[in-house]
Amino acid sequence: MNQKARRVAILHYTSPPIVGGVEAVMADHARLFAARGYWVEVIAGRGPLPDDAPPGVSTIIAPLLDSKNPRLLALNAALDRGELPADFALYEEELFQQLQDLLQGYSTCIVHNALTLHKNLPLTAALTRLSACSAVKFISWCHDLAWTNPLYAEVLHPGYPWSLLKTTASAITYVAISPQRQQEILETFQPPLTPEVVPVIPNGIDLAEFLGIGAETSQVIKAAQLDQARSEGALFFLLPARITRRKNIELGIRVIAALKELGQNPRLVVTGPPGPHNPKNDLYLHELLALREELEVASEVVFLMEKWVDPTGVSRTLSDQVINELYRYSDALFFPSSQEGFGIPLLEAALLHLPIFCSDLEPFRQIAADLPHYFRLNESPPTIARFIVEQLSQNPYHLLRRAVIKNNLWDNIFEKEIEPLLALVNSEEVASKVG
Repeated sequence: MNQKARRVAILHYTSPPIVGGVEAVMADHARLFAARGYWVEVIAGRGPLPDDAPPGVSTIIAPLLDSKNPRLLALNAALDRGELPADFALYEEELFQQLQDLLQGYSTCIVHNALTLHKNLPLTAALTRLSACSAVKFISWCHDLAWTNPLYAEVLHPGYPWSLLKTTASAITYVAISPQRQQEILETFQPPLTPEVVPVIPNGIDLAEFLGIGAETSQVIKAAQLDQARSEGALFFLLPARITRRKNIELGIRVIAALKELGQNPRLVVTGPPGPHNPKNDLYLHELLALREELEVASEVVFLMEKWVDPTGVSRTLSDQVINELYRYSDALFFPSSQEGFGIPLLEAALLHLPIFCSDLEPFRQIAADLPHYFRLNESPPTIARFIVEQLSQNPYHLLRRAVIKNNLWDNIFEKEIEPLLALVNSEEVASKVG
């Protein structure tokens, strides 16, 4: 991709940090582009210039874009009555000239809602006209459509400029944020569009930010390649314990191998090093590592003591905060102890709504009654694995969490949907079609 193609403008009536769903998506898009080496210009009519914009992101405030610009509000009073005011053309021309200057040197302009909502019709007209004569490729990111919203019926009228909001512009690529919005575009726009040319690119979420994953935990996750496993759909089981025989970690390894045999993509994350008081714990660790190799689950069973080390190779201690954040990152607690006096991990997992799979020990039942998913220690690993799959498949919160992680993480959306779209609209093939 050439240097110009790595310069992207993002345009809306207002900009972050003004609070709003569209503004939040704009901020996420800007961050995603900038993190991958793009230069991003946010162009908006209103919004204080952010002090904490990431490197590679700048903001230009152009008041004519503002949906509450006093001049525009005067025009809108007439437009809402179905009248085309005399000053409309002047306002549109000023916007056209200003945008033409602001977009010099940019390959792509992503327009959020301004081509499908009536909040600034001179802006809609200027963008539509500019798309037909500019080298800049325009993407209309459709969060909302005025013509399909009954709330706006009284202020929409036949003919220009209201018709622009449902008229297909050949040089503009339309993106819908949901299948519902895509269907509205297909049913409303003329000339008609087909689903193939109106991709659905959903809104997303930054998993680490939303879960409160701090810098140190992020480093642990990266060092252990858990982020890569997450992007591949791995199912994370946390085993927060030091390595001692009573923790029965070998059962965890065997269950992970059985889950793998069932077609799952599991990860068992063991947080602790060998216990400090029994010299035989080091021997136990070697036995576990050998079992991991024997069962061919070296990638699936992760001992963080191997991954989170200082420059000399010595294992680093995980803080309580890191352990807490690993709970939030995980999909379930797996706690197969052969003996315990209490069971604090059950309390911690419960507070974070994690499914709990644990051995059927009396102290655990005294803590949590019959609420966890218990397995007997004499059950075979394949039996326990099938039990886990069955229970998780019946847990709606787990299923929804997995669906969100699969479909709505921003990094995945950007790499699989947004960046390929940008490459497509800037390709020579597309350029020849609209030129």
